Amino acid sequence: MEDVGLLRDFVVVYGAGLVVVFLLQKISASPIAGFLITGLIVGPNGLGLVGQPENVATMADLGVMLLLFSLGLEFSLKKMAEIKHIVLGGGALQVGGTILGVLLVSRIAGIPMSTAVFIGFVAAISSTALALNVLDSRAERGSMHARAALGICIFQDLCIVPMIVILPLLAHRAPDQPIAWLLLKAFGIVVVTVGLARYIFPRVLEMIVGTRSKELFVISSVFTFLAIAWITSSFGFSLALGAFLAGLILSESEYSYQIFADLRPVRDSLNSLFFVSIGMLVRPSQILANPGLLLLIILSLMLGKLVITGGSLLAIGLPIQVSFLAAAVLAQLGEFSFILLRVGDRLDLISDAWFQLLISATVGTMVLCPPLYWAAQKILAMSKELSEQAPAEEHTFAPGLTDHVIICGFGESGRNLARVLKQNEIPYVVLELNARRVREARNEGEPIFFGDCSRPSILFRAGIRVARVVVLAISDPFSTRRAVKVAHTINPGGVILTRTKYLAEIEELYHLGSHEVIAEEFEASIEIVTRILRVYHLPRAAVAAEIKSIRDTHFGIFLADRHITVPRLRLSDRMELLIETIQVPEHSPFAGLSVAQTQLRKRSGASILGIGRGAQTWVNPDPREKILPDDFLVLSGTKQQLKEAILILSEEKDTSSKTETPGDTGETLSKIETEA
Repeated sequence: MEDVGLLRDFVVVYGAGLVVVFLLQKISASPIAGFLITGLIVGPNGLGLVGQPENVATMADLGVMLLLFSLGLEFSLKKMAEIKHIVLGGGALQVGGTILGVLLVSRIAGIPMSTAVFIGFVAAISSTALALNVLDSRAERGSMHARAALGICIFQDLCIVPMIVILPLLAHRAPDQPIAWLLLKAFGIVVVTVGLARYIFPRVLEMIVGTRSKELFVISSVFTFLAIAWITSSFGFSLALGAFLAGLILSESEYSYQIFADLRPVRDSLNSLFFVSIGMLVRPSQILANPGLLLLIILSLMLGKLVITGGSLLAIGLPIQVSFLAAAVLAQLGEFSFILLRVGDRLDLISDAWFQLLISATVGTMVLCPPLYWAAQKILAMSKELSEQAPAEEHTFAPGLTDHVIICGFGESGRNLARVLKQNEIPYVVLELNARRVREARNEGEPIFFGDCSRPSILFRAGIRVARVVVLAISDPFSTRRAVKVAHTINPGGVILTRTKYLAEIEELYHLGSHEVIAEEFEASIEIVTRILRVYHLPRAAVAAEIKSIRDTHFGIFLADRHITVPRLRLSDRMELLIETIQVPEHSPFAGLSVAQTQLRKRSGASILGIGRGAQTWVNPDPREKILPDDFLVLSGTKQQLKEAILILSEEKDTSSKTETPGDTGETLSKIETEA
């Protein structure tokens, strides 16, 4: 009945975890903290509900391997190259600075060198999952401080495997071979891994995918994962290193995302067992014996990481606001800290008392991180309100500039807008927080300046009082909201156009003072609807009506005056030959006339290519064919010719009896911006 007992243990673990994590979600606590608390409750030091903790620990080890395997899968050289100055510069300073800081404090406290370095390893790591969860809850994943935090996390993740390799050396458990030979073997394994990833395994995966068997695809991925972990283990390295290398091999394949999607549910379920097994090791009696020391460790770790991470980002040239918020969201220890703690405990790098304190401190930092980040944002907002006042004498970036556009953010949207404004000789000035981007654009002759557009003093220097338009094209929702409020307060008569990522932010931005809000998520859906309806040759008036209906349904009170743009279909890329479908109004002068009698081609230059009536279609209709009300006419011609044809069709026989209806072609035409 041993198997039944094992099954009962897993039922208890997952059942208790379900309840605890559900309750903690109500206070926005991390699920990881919930699994740790679950282990504390059901483990031998709690209620003792699990009879065989060693079996849970065995499954947890597999979960750790899958976690590192997925880390290897997600590793992207392209992603790292985009923010390499943060990854290599800020990441190295943060990890190195944290280790040195912990080493200094530990040596003062009389802790042995090897133990101090190990604690530094543990303290240097932050939880990527928790940081992204906090940022996602505030819709700030695309902000500048989120990118800075992600860059730091990438470097930390890259440091995990070297740290695991170094731990046996710290524990003075050097292998039988010389260290030089060990390093040579490690280098050889890396070279072989890169070779397999680049030249062999992608071709093998292509052959497997060619079979169109999902089962074979999953089995091959699992085989690679287990086989490489076993091979590296046989060479004297950890299973965790092998799992990471397996993920690295598969990451170079175009199928890596599908592999990650297939294995993620298994990874998440086994990872939860890992955190539960860590919680089982916690002894409440030892924690309660030193509550003051535990609180001191938690506060020291969070404050130390806040200062070191913020200082590292400032050192590479990021603004104070970005550095402060990124440091706040990373002021915690992460899931890989638990992995290091478990390995260190097995190698006797730390005493049992320190193991208990560090596990508890890690949980404490993860629980306190979300409220710390919230407090950091409040402090930042309050500091701006207290420090910013209108200057007695304004010194602008561009003296004499009036009736201009202030572009906040010089990404793709800002660049395109600046190019169009320059071509049309409309004055503008650009504000940007990326120092490197400012230097490059200034060398190209752009009127760009380094500054935070959410600060009144910067907007004053950009000439906010005499500007006609402020365009906010930045990715930071916190700064966007602040900038809208400040700009509207200083210049209520100016026009504020705001770009945002999510539909949920639109209403708040309008209430803060924005005149127009462009939601990427919503506008993309509108564009998809428009393109699909035009592929099926629905009249532009009908498409415009559908778009207006969608907009009114979501936020009609805000967009009542917005003009609707529906593109015509182009028949040729080499000439201005467009196609248009229009429904004949009931009172159109064309109703009852033949194609020849309309003289549409003579009057407008547009040609009638087809007539649609119910289920019937006439292509290249006979000149004697009658046109009836509600028929669909397919017209071709230039942009101007089609416009003239629509105006002629929209005329009525008796103008005195004309009534406007929602579907009236003439009314809709006036609301459509003509474009090729």
